[in-house]
Parts: sequence; structure tokens; C-alpha cells
Amino acid sequence: MSTTPKRILIVAANPRQTNHLHLDKEVRKIEEALERAHKRDQFELVQCRAVTPRDLRLALLNKRPQIVHFCGHGVGDEGLVLENETGEVQFVSTNALVGLFKLFADQVECVLLNACYSEVQAEVIKQHIDYVIGMNQTIGDQTAIEFAASFYDAVGAGKDYEFSFEYACNSILMAGINQADIPILKKKSNSTSLWVHGWVKQNYGDSPTVELDWTQYFNIDTQPRCIADQATWDNILRPSLIQAREKLSQGRAEVTVDIRGRFSLSTAVAIGTVFPHTRGYTLQVEKQNTGQNNLWRSDVSPSDAKFKIVKEDGKVGEHLLIALGISGDPSGELRQLYKDSPIPFSAVVYAEPESGTGERAIGSDTDAIALAIHAKEIIRQYRRKYEATDTHLVLHAPLSFCLFLGQRLRVVGDVICYECVSIKDKKYQPSVKLCTG
Repeated sequence: MSTTPKRILIVAANPRQTNHLHLDKEVRKIEEALERAHKRDQFELVQCRAVTPRDLRLALLNKRPQIVHFCGHGVGDEGLVLENETGEVQFVSTNALVGLFKLFADQVECVLLNACYSEVQAEVIKQHIDYVIGMNQTIGDQTAIEFAASFYDAVGAGKDYEFSFEYACNSILMAGINQADIPILKKKSNSTSLWVHGWVKQNYGDSPTVELDWTQYFNIDTQPRCIADQATWDNILRPSLIQAREKLSQGRAEVTVDIRGRFSLSTAVAIGTVFPHTRGYTLQVEKQNTGQNNLWRSDVSPSDAKFKIVKEDGKVGEHLLIALGISGDPSGELRQLYKDSPIPFSAVVYAEPESGTGERAIGSDTDAIALAIHAKEIIRQYRRKYEATDTHLVLHAPLSFCLFLGQRLRVVGDVICYECVSIKDKKYQPSVKLCTG
């Protein structure tokens, strides 16, 4: 285990033309926090005052810090305020800062920008540095000092950066200051990409981390459409997904997976089950919305969107059929499935969002997550009510919802996902059986 102290570089700038800040007091409070720290021998403090751009570059190059703490002025999009050789204002742009920290990404662990409106810089620097703290608006001197001192109290006690950030925010509240929501912690995304080619094979830009070509098992142009059977899922597709997951994770506790591809809804659910949210996986999917491509994520807080039960009929029995209509009303297909299926469904439940079906049903990823969570509860509730052993699931929904639902299908027994193989004939057939425990 290394005994080399972790180096904290404090860079401060308060040019003549700017409002006076109590930077000396902030630096002194940081020094005191580290001096009284239980693990003070594990840290070394280096200071650089009246910092010019050249000073900052040389300090990063020669001092090799693990933590960089900037105290001074920030002006949002224009950048941070440093000094020139005569002590006057010199703006350093966000692009310049990002380029600088990119060069030292293998060295710097955390950047704290204790300056007004510095969230702009933090948001971009996080591309290269694991933890970056910025301020989302004007921050008072007292707040900045309280936050800095408490942050290093926690760091000096051996706490990680996330705990130290939360501890420092709480100290602002404890001090009776109503600015605890100003500091913002940005974390570098452990983002990876997975391309899954189902119906067709396409290029989505930069090369993916992992690419799976399943087009030989699916065909959208035939009538009825060709979909992979259960043996293919069990012996080929699911094992390849698990192998892809291990490569994407590489032992990390948390990872974001950017999913691209054109594939069936049942495939989306199956993919989601391999990347459960309870094990630290965040799925990110491109969603076409109001003419723009947006990235929808599975780690957002859910909205208050809910399903309503439109139809329920049946009795206690082995096979429960549940249909979820989000993109449209699948009641016609449901009647055809109930009529043609060799499986004797004992009960049927149809639900759709309270807001109705179609484009208005899901307006954001927060809605998609909320509905995925509620969908799982519906499956669990009616499975228990009808004492079913198998849940047969029909989805008329966006791909993003299906991925997010798959992530949450835990401990709801066996779920058989169905796929529409003929729109003209309204024909559905079983696609993949998911054993969720």
C-alpha cells in the first residue's frame, strides 16, 4: 500500500477589477481542516495564489496533484477568472480548461470549482475527471468557506468524495445558510456502448464497445415475421448478452450502457433483464421525441405516471395474460391472441397509462421509468391474485419502456414475452421466456 501523501493543490485568483473575496480565510479554513484531520499525514497541501493561466498549467505539471481546488470568480459560459501578469482579469474558457484537465486525467481524481456559476465547467470537465464539483449560481463567501472547510474535514477523515460532498452540503444547512443546493457534484460517466442488430444491421456512429449481430435469427420482411425461438435464446442469444455484459462491466461496480439497434420489443425486455438496475447498470437509449433525438436514461427519478386497468376478466389458474398498451390500443390483437392461442389463459388484464395511449403517454424518461415500475407491480399483483405460475406479456410500447421494464423484472416468476409477427392478421406468438425467480 502506497504511503505517498495525496496532494491537494489550491489555486486562487481575485484580480483587482473583481469583487473582493475572502480567499485567505477560505484557504486558512482548509489548512485547519487538514491539520486537525485524523488522517492528516495522508495529505499534502500546495498553494498557488494570484494564479495566471501559466501558473495553473505549471502547477498541474510539476506538483502532480490528486485534488485541484479553485477559489475565485466564475462567469458561467465565459469561463473562470484568473489573472494576467499584471494582476488584471484574464478569462480562461471552458474549452481551454477541459483540454488542460484531459491531459492530467490519469493523475487528478477530483476538481472543486468553488466559484459562482462554475457548474458549466464542471459539466464538461467530468468527461475526463472522475469527480468535479461546481456551483450552479452565485455563491456567498460564507457558504463557499463553510463548504470548503467541511469538505476537507470529511476528506481528511478518509471519506470518499461523494460522502465528503454530501457532508459539506449538510454543513451549509447546519450553519443556517439557505444555499445548500448550490454546490453540484458531477461524476464521470463509465459509459460504454452496445449495438444489437436484430431486424436490420445499421451504423450508429462511433465504434461500439460490443456489437452483437443477430440478424440471422430475425427477419422483419417475411410474413409472418421471423423471430428467434426459445432454444436460440437459451443457447445463443442470452449467453452472448451475458458475455457482452462482462466485457462492458470489466469488474466495475457501476456502468452506463448506451444501447443502439433495431430489434423487437420482446428482445428489448430480454436485454433489460441481463442488465438489472439493482446491480448498478444504467441503460441509456436514444429516443426520438418532438423531432429531436434525446438520450433517455434508466437512472432518472420516476414521475407520477401510472397505469389504469381498463379490462380484467378471469379466474384462478395457471396462465395469466397481461397486455400493456402505451403506444396504442392492442385490444384487437389481444382478442385474436385469446381466440387462437393453444394456451388456455385463465385470466386477462389490460392496462394503459392514465394519460391515455399514443405520443402523450410517455413524454420523458421519467415517465418511462415510472410506468416500468408500475408495470412490474401490476404483474406481481395479478399474478398473486389469480395464483398464476406463468405470466404471458403482450406489449404495445416504446423500445425504451421495454428495456427499462426488463431491468426491473425481478422476483415475478416466469414471464413469457409475446411478439407481433403479423400486423395485418393481428397475430402474436411467444418469443422468449424469462425466468425472473
